[in-house]
Amino acid sequence: MSLFRHMVATALLFTLSGCISVQPETFSMALDLGQSADKESCHATRRDDVVVAAGKGAQYDLFCGAWRRAAATLQVTPSSSAGSTKELLKGCAATDEFGIRQGNVMRCPGAQSGKLFQDIAVEMSGKEFVARARGLPGALPAMQKAGAALTGQEAPVALSEDELSSLPGVQAMQDQEALRRRGHERNISYEFALAASDYAKAVTIQDSLFGGDATRRADIALDLAVNLSNQGRFAEAEKLFDDTEASMGSKTAAWVQDKIVNYRIVHYLNKGDYPAALAAAEKPFTPETGAVISGVSDDSSGTIDQITARAAEYVNHRGAKSSPPLYSDAELRPDVRAIVLRAHRAYLRAIALTYMKQGHAENALDEASSLIGSAPTGAAPWLEAMIGEKRGLDELSAGHAAAAVTRLEAVKSNWQKREPRSLLTARFLTSLGRAKLAAGDQAGALANYNEAFGLYLGVQGSFGVTPDDAGEYLALLNDVISGQGDDATELKARFVQAFEAVIEPRAAAAMALASARIASNSASGEIRKLQDAERKYSLALRALEAEAGVDDPQRLAELTADSEAAEKEVLDAEAAARRAQPQYMQLVNRGVASSDVARTLGPDEALVAFTATKSGGLGYAVFGGRTQVFKTDLTREHAEALVRRLRTSLRPRSAGLPPYPIDQAHELFEGIFGPVYADLVATKVKTIIFAPRGVVGSLPPSILVSAIPDDMTAVRRSKDYSSVRFLATEFNFMSAPSAASFVAARKAGPAKASGTLTVFGPGVPPNNSPAWVDDFTNRMVAEGRPKRCGAVFEGERGMTRPLTPLASDVAARFQRKNVKGVAFTDIDIAKQKDLASQQVLVFVTHGFFGDGFCITEPSLLTSLAPKGGDGLLSASKILDLKLDADLVLLAACDTAREAEGAQGLAAIFDGAQLDGLVRSFIYAGARAVMATHWLADDYSADRIVRRFFDTADDKPIDAALRGAQMALISDPAHSHPYYWGPYVLIGDASRPLLHGAAKLSSAR
Repeated sequence: MSLFRHMVATALLFTLSGCISVQPETFSMALDLGQSADKESCHATRRDDVVVAAGKGAQYDLFCGAWRRAAATLQVTPSSSAGSTKELLKGCAATDEFGIRQGNVMRCPGAQSGKLFQDIAVEMSGKEFVARARGLPGALPAMQKAGAALTGQEAPVALSEDELSSLPGVQAMQDQEALRRRGHERNISYEFALAASDYAKAVTIQDSLFGGDATRRADIALDLAVNLSNQGRFAEAEKLFDDTEASMGSKTAAWVQDKIVNYRIVHYLNKGDYPAALAAAEKPFTPETGAVISGVSDDSSGTIDQITARAAEYVNHRGAKSSPPLYSDAELRPDVRAIVLRAHRAYLRAIALTYMKQGHAENALDEASSLIGSAPTGAAPWLEAMIGEKRGLDELSAGHAAAAVTRLEAVKSNWQKREPRSLLTARFLTSLGRAKLAAGDQAGALANYNEAFGLYLGVQGSFGVTPDDAGEYLALLNDVISGQGDDATELKARFVQAFEAVIEPRAAAAMALASARIASNSASGEIRKLQDAERKYSLALRALEAEAGVDDPQRLAELTADSEAAEKEVLDAEAAARRAQPQYMQLVNRGVASSDVARTLGPDEALVAFTATKSGGLGYAVFGGRTQVFKTDLTREHAEALVRRLRTSLRPRSAGLPPYPIDQAHELFEGIFGPVYADLVATKVKTIIFAPRGVVGSLPPSILVSAIPDDMTAVRRSKDYSSVRFLATEFNFMSAPSAASFVAARKAGPAKASGTLTVFGPGVPPNNSPAWVDDFTNRMVAEGRPKRCGAVFEGERGMTRPLTPLASDVAARFQRKNVKGVAFTDIDIAKQKDLASQQVLVFVTHGFFGDGFCITEPSLLTSLAPKGGDGLLSASKILDLKLDADLVLLAACDTAREAEGAQGLAAIFDGAQLDGLVRSFIYAGARAVMATHWLADDYSADRIVRRFFDTADDKPIDAALRGAQMALISDPAHSHPYYWGPYVLIGDASRPLLHGAAKLSSAR
């Protein structure tokens, strides 16, 4: 919570038990007060700077959990002078509405005057003293205990759950903090759409509790913005930065204004806009922050007071879980925060100067180090470590590999003592491996990389490693494998495992979980117990890691025992789950052995995984019972340029379609499939399961070209591409977020139903009339969104036009049901009782990816229900559906694409084209999803979908799609990939629709 907890260097703990006699001269320095309504430990600290009742009384500040701002104020006076403390209870009125049995409980106006957020006060009298306390409702149990102790009464009876929950604002504050913490965890886990929803709800509660508290509201919004930027959602991040800055006005604290500048620098660095990053890094700080820094600098010692290890824990409670673990009002004292703000900006300036290849980067690092040196010990160890890492990498860039190894070894060792299993530890191990490789220590580099990737795969909340960082390790493994030939089986297995640690769309984990659920009807209880045990173990490990530096052996022993007990519970639960469902652990395991992939593939199938990094392309292929790893010259930068060029040719213009750039399509093919293509053909592979990472997943692989036509001039002149060797003419294609997710999907088996199909849409589009906008605005506001969100579709003309329905004679062999027009709403879909009995679901509507502020999730557009709902079938709503389908067809606009060059709502996506909608449908129970990378014209879409359903009854889904595409390719007028190429199948599409139970071997 953003309530500051007061730190004291020494404290005499006051045990509350039985009757206690208190004398004025012996008021304790601190009181141990048990737990608050939020289940947080509370204590009170005496204020020696406040004189009460002419020195005969005392005032205490009461703190709970990690709060650093007092949760309540308590005053105790002799009974004879009790009137001198009446000012504390100004505005309070006695009430029995909460049913509290002990102490005179009063309701008081809250400090922020919010209706939901109000103060609670108590007054307790003893023989010699009177105690009065006023503060947050959640602190009432601690207030009562303090009052009893200071007046010599019996310790109060603990409040019941019903009594606690009746207090104003208690549940809302608990919900808000839970949402914010969960938002952080989901961002760390790359569940960004769900995190956005959590943050939005937290902001809504914030407004209800604190009214116009712009500071806390901005703090929440900025946390979201920088995380959006960290994973490439730049347009959303910028919009949120702008909206937050505009909404702050003069009410926001100065430190937030400085924080937003630092966060924008991180954002500019993420975007690669180094001049903007440097310009922002050189901005002056607010006068308030500058004054604090000046005050520290003028001090004779050059430092501020040291803090205890326990205090440092609260300062750094995010330190191991995010990169970088940025400061907020919830973490730092004002003076410490000012130092860290300025030190972090100096560090960021050093990075920007390095990227700009300008001098003075070392000076900026020196400034950052000096500032951190003036802060309390342990105030920002993450920043100290990252400064050390930057110095080591600078030495490496300068050619001083041995010195870099020495420095980075020290950084890694020091941090590993603090956080042995964290993502920042993995980062430092990766940097050390890079330095050792440059120093010629290949074996040492491999050992460091192995350890780092073990953390990337195993640390709770890890989303994996970036392609660039993984690329260093994968390239090293590839080189070693190339030197060993056929004797490199173990290294190949390690290569596959490391590749699977590369950041993957959340669809991979979603697919595995869904498959496990589908395949585990008889073991749901055991699996739920295992999942709960895993979560408990994770929390125990986090608690142990967070308090690793605490100066309390007994506390560390307790935490160690808790983690060991939780680990045993996980092992016991896992054993029970294995007995109930032997395949479960294999289904949910994110990593996968290449041998498992080989056993899962059919004899004419191959899995090809590929990623482009800053230094080149890396991938592996499994086919014919063997694994082949490879490296190409396709850098990420060049891959992005080729993808951009191809996508440009797939946008119709007023003068017609641009020519298809065959040369670039072939160049991209060579960079991705070139090293394995000849072997795939020789092995007679018919189907490729493509598992891309990064930008290469932004195009369907079927539109790449395996050979340049002999007469390119004729092809360009005629725009007849029917003779071009597109990969669609040679292979069936399926896509998979990862090898593990494909194995899981294949093992799930077919849907139970066969021959049932429901078509949703088209709906009634937004019309942007005053009445419609007014209605939509009210719905947005009711969900806690700003009023301006009611006009979110203004200017989006494509979304206000009616869509062409799926022709009534399409899928005629299926038992078809239509839900369209006013019946197609987000409310009604959730009420559909027969969803789980539909083998195929078709959605004819627009798909878009939100604006990061009004619409925070990928969504499908529906009609507005007469009452309730917002006309958006969002990713989180889809997650709640219960499906058992072989196929979900998203016949919508750009439902799988990365928005390269688009404008408006459709331009904003999170960079992982399989995330969002596709992920949600897979999690909800779809074996495969067919989505589109762009919107084809009506004629082509009709021909593709019609032919697909005509043949999918006796052909596998992937083969039926390829057959439909081939029919258009052979038609010169529609042979341009724009017409036939947008479709991609994600998941397992290896079975015919009307013969879902047929074995794979017979289907092929």
